[in-house]
Amino acid sequence: MNEIFSFRRLGLLLRNDAIAGYRSLLVVSATLAGIVLIITLLSRGSASGNESFYLAWFTIMLLIWGPIVASRSFNELHDKTKNEAYLLLPASAVEKTIARLLFATVIFMGYLLVFTSLTSVVVEAANSLLFGQHNRLFRPFDPMGWALVGHFVVIQSVYFLGAAWFRKSHFIKTTLAIVIACIGLAMLALIILRIMLAPYFDGFDMSLDRMTIDNLYSLYQGAVDGARMVLTTLYFAGLPVMCWLIAWLRVTETQVSDGV
Repeated sequence: MNEIFSFRRLGLLLRNDAIAGYRSLLVVSATLAGIVLIITLLSRGSASGNESFYLAWFTIMLLIWGPIVASRSFNELHDKTKNEAYLLLPASAVEKTIARLLFATVIFMGYLLVFTSLTSVVVEAANSLLFGQHNRLFRPFDPMGWALVGHFVVIQSVYFLGAAWFRKSHFIKTTLAIVIACIGLAMLALIILRIMLAPYFDGFDMSLDRMTIDNLYSLYQGAVDGARMVLTTLYFAGLPVMCWLIAWLRVTETQVSDGV
C-alpha cells in the first residue's frame, strides 16, 4: 500500500473529522437559521419579495464563516492535549492536509449551498403561512453566487495556511497578516506608480487628465494587459497552491518533530 497517499485512508480521515465535528456544525447551523428567521420576521414589511436576500446571506456566510472554518482546520495540531492523538493517526501528512483542505473548501461550500437552500425554504414557508408574503428562495446555481468561488478559494487558502502556521488565535493573526500584506503591497504599488509617472508629479500631486491617462494606456497597453494576466493568474492559482504547499510542509514538519 502506498505510504504517502491512499484514498481509503483519506476517506477514513474524512469520516473521522465528520463524526468529530458534526455536533458543533449543527449547533452553528441552527443558530444561523434562527438569525435568518428573526431578520426576515423583523423586516417582513420592507423585505417582502426581496430577490437578493438569500444570495447576500450566502455571500456573507461564504466570506465570513468560511475563513473561520478554514482557520480552525488544524486546532488539534497545536493543542497539547490533542496533538499526540492527531499526529499518531495512521495517515501521512499529505492525507491529513488534503482531508482538512477538502473540508475547508469543497465540503464546506457544498454544505453551505444545501444549508442556505433548505433554510430559505423553511423560513419562507413560515413567512407565507404567518404573513402571506415571502422573499425569493435561494437559487444554489445562480451565476452571481458562483462568481465569488475563485475569491473564496483564495481567501480560504490563506486562512488554511494560518491554521497550520500559527499556534493560537489563528483567525485574528491571519487577518492581521493579510492587512499588513495589503498595506505593504499598496505602498509598493504607489512607489512603482510614482517612479513610472514621475514626469506627471508636482511634489505629491499628480496632474493627469483623462486624455493623458488614455494615451498612456494606449502606449503601454500590451504591458498593462500582460501584467494584469500575470497578476490574475498568480492571485487565483499561484497564491492558493503556494498556501496549500506551505501548510502541508508545516504539518509535515510538526509530524516529524513532534509525532515520533
